[in-house]
Amino acid sequence: WWYAIFNLEKVEKKFAHDQSPLKTVLLQEIERYNVILALVEKSLKDLQMGIKGLIVISADLEVVFDCLLQNKVPPSWKSGYYSLKPLASWMTDLIERIKQFAVWIAKGAPKVFWLSGFTFPNGFLTALLQTSARANGVPIDSLGWEFLVSKEEEKAIQVPAKDGAYIKGFFLEGAQWDLENWHLEEPMPMQLYAQMPIINFKPIDQKKVKEKGFYSCPCYRYPIRTGTRENPSYVLNVRLKLPPAAPGFLKGTSDFWIKRGTALLLSLAT
Repeated sequence: WWYAIFNLEKVEKKFAHDQSPLKTVLLQEIERYNVILALVEKSLKDLQMGIKGLIVISADLEVVFDCLLQNKVPPSWKSGYYSLKPLASWMTDLIERIKQFAVWIAKGAPKVFWLSGFTFPNGFLTALLQTSARANGVPIDSLGWEFLVSKEEEKAIQVPAKDGAYIKGFFLEGAQWDLENWHLEEPMPMQLYAQMPIINFKPIDQKKVKEKGFYSCPCYRYPIRTGTRENPSYVLNVRLKLPPAAPGFLKGTSDFWIKRGTALLLSLAT
């Protein structure tokens, strides 16, 4: 089998003395991925046996077979997390997701977290707030986020963030990030998406949250922003720096970017 299912018992033993909220997130995530991996493995093994004539091909297996021929992800495989990717990209993406947690188990929490790799990103973000609330002895409700866009590449980040976490995996839709002046900028002609640099999600006191000079950019899990009741797409709003404000200069206002429909995405449809 192409990827081993996580041994939950071993992982629980290894992290037995870790009482941090992030450990809970890790265990919940690998439990969900185990369900997906087991489902994919069973479908493929049953399909092989069905093709050989050893078992009857059921209606569900027929759906899997048709999807494989059309490079689509079988609906039953999407139960863990929703994705718009075709099968080949979805499989590559799944392997990367599994790798993130396998490395976390083997070497400890990553220095830079790939938010797109979580089946439930909000759970991870809440765990970061809980960790900060416990460390500072404050109620979790009193905390908000400061979003510090990092100028460092992932390879250059040698230590975890002092507060919160470094997070990667964002794509900007309807804008790009100006790497010289470090603020939002219009996208290049014909540019649908632009990669966003790593962001340090830093928990701070709600009262210290700055709104002026920032665009409150909604972040979604996948390109269909409305999502569904079972698979909501919205994650949170990330405040990104606006270009300097000047009379008649619309780009320096939030309204300009709202009308553009500017948003952050955690995954694309390709």
